[in-house]
Amino acid sequence: METSESVPSSSKLGSCEVCARNEAQYTCPRCEVKTCCLACAKVHKQELECSGIRDRTKYIPINKFTNLDLSSDYRLLEEITRSVDLLKKNSSRKPTRLNHELPNHLYKLSKATTARKTTLKFLPRNFVRHKRNTTRLHFASDVVYWHIDWIFPNADNLKLCDDNVPETERLSTLTHRHLANENKLIRERLQYYIAVDLPGIKLLLKAEQKPGQKYYELDPLESLKDNLRNKIIIEYPTIHVVLKEHLHLYDVIESDEEVYMDASVCNGNDLANRIIKSAEEDDLDSSLKNLLFISEYSDEEISD
Repeated sequence: METSESVPSSSKLGSCEVCARNEAQYTCPRCEVKTCCLACAKVHKQELECSGIRDRTKYIPINKFTNLDLSSDYRLLEEITRSVDLLKKNSSRKPTRLNHELPNHLYKLSKATTARKTTLKFLPRNFVRHKRNTTRLHFASDVVYWHIDWIFPNADNLKLCDDNVPETERLSTLTHRHLANENKLIRERLQYYIAVDLPGIKLLLKAEQKPGQKYYELDPLESLKDNLRNKIIIEYPTIHVVLKEHLHLYDVIESDEEVYMDASVCNGNDLANRIIKSAEEDDLDSSLKNLLFISEYSDEEISD
């Protein structure tokens, strides 16, 4: 007759810490839980959210440090060294453009947007957002063709994309194009937007390099070029399409009234005049003090 009483374990590992019925046969390399079989090992991984992979950087007291641990640390350092060397040799994995000039087409695009009073900034070439960006400058017509992401928060954050959008296009035309989408699945998700149409919709652009989640309200009757004036854009604009009744949920701010200038084509007097003109309602002395922070060039370098 079988008994339910537990029999003392003769295993060096003791009893299984999961079922407590069998002798333990295995020790988890990560959390050191003792188990008797694969089923118990899976249970312990699920309950403790354990990966089962030994933490090679785990702290080990000196009195428990063995030659095996020393060998493991040495192999880890060798692997790290090999990885660093491979990354140095792979030019496509370089993380940043610091101290490197922009490619010619991006430089011309940046200069063209600056002339339109839009600050366009680029991410390192390894970033997904940079790879997805198809914004370009058509040199012959001097027209910027933008890549735009559209976010519809009231449609489970549906994201739609536009490529080669001319800067002269009105936002109302672009928005209506998405609301008139013939795809049944998309129309079903945009049903609330389609019901209220353009009068019940607000277009918001995320304010970059601002604390918190702040947005600019865009004018659908104006062109894309006019809406992006005095804005900072990282790679390409992302426009949030929200219902007018939900506008109070967003922190909407006024457009930045920044001073845009090209230090290479103007002298110190021009810089001062622009600052004074943009600060007519501010104290003149404080505006002149800010001159030192507008350009990294000295008056002598600018005059050259």
